Amino acid sequence: MLLSPLLFGLLLLVAARPAAAQETLSLVATPLPQPYELPDNLRWAGGLALTSSDSRLGGISGMGAGLAPPISDAGLSMIAVTDSGTLLRGDLVFETEPQIMLTDVYQRKLTVEWLTDARTGLRARQAESLTSWNERLAFGFEVNHRVGVMRRGTQISNLPVPTALRGLKVQNHGIEALATLPDGSLLAISEGVEREGGLRAWIYDGRGDDWRVLVYEWDQSFAPTGADITPDGRFLVVSERKFVSMREPLSNRLMVIPVEDISADSRLSPVQIIDLDPVLGAVANVEAVTILPTADPEEFLILIATDNNYITLLPTMIAALLWRP
Repeated sequence: MLLSPLLFGLLLLVAARPAAAQETLSLVATPLPQPYELPDNLRWAGGLALTSSDSRLGGISGMGAGLAPPISDAGLSMIAVTDSGTLLRGDLVFETEPQIMLTDVYQRKLTVEWLTDARTGLRARQAESLTSWNERLAFGFEVNHRVGVMRRGTQISNLPVPTALRGLKVQNHGIEALATLPDGSLLAISEGVEREGGLRAWIYDGRGDDWRVLVYEWDQSFAPTGADITPDGRFLVVSERKFVSMREPLSNRLMVIPVEDISADSRLSPVQIIDLDPVLGAVANVEAVTILPTADPEEFLILIATDNNYITLLPTMIAALLWRP
């Protein structure tokens, strides 16, 4: 079963929940069907398709869980960021007996907030990734390519921009996957900035303007969309997506890299954990992954979220898998 409380001892973000009244949206949570077959080291732990008449539900591009106290006894706090720069917060409800199973969203509601630029006061849009870093939430942004940190309320202050992203003209080639390494450094992986036959990635230790460069190998087909580190600090798990055009099916998979392989000037060689197409279908657009501990130190709970890009035909889903590396 999950740890009780679910993630006791995890860092609580300073920016967890502002005291001011928040807007909410209501949703419908429909259970996903159990996959017919999974690899031997993975077990199904439930999933939900989320729908709402409120247009603010959608566009999920980054997600974290367990970063703040839950509202409900059976819940696990969840925070998601969307393409429009909206923060969605709520509790995911799990059953723990006879096994861990994601069953609902608490009260079928999420609170809604907006990211704003600390310098201009304007909406901070095009968020593509999320991680907990240095006791704050950090976000990767496209179009205006950068990494921003939420320091006061929901205001975003920018970190130094990696050299290769300064003036980058292609809107969707920037930082798509963001994770915090065990030593506290930020790892950022681009979706399309090439280097030495792979994708450019960076490590930032929080000091100065220097982002150290490394290479994430790719097959010219799948590109990273999300990332997280296992709670024991041993593995980086990356979600990857293949997108050709809106006329062709999407394809998604989870990859893994030993954390010990990650350093400046290194070349990362991801290995597939699972093909997600039989689990989520050909219209899923996986953009976020987060990993949590369970009571069994050898097993982790992987949560995956999909981005509907505000397109009616694409679903918004959250799925859970139990993984033994």
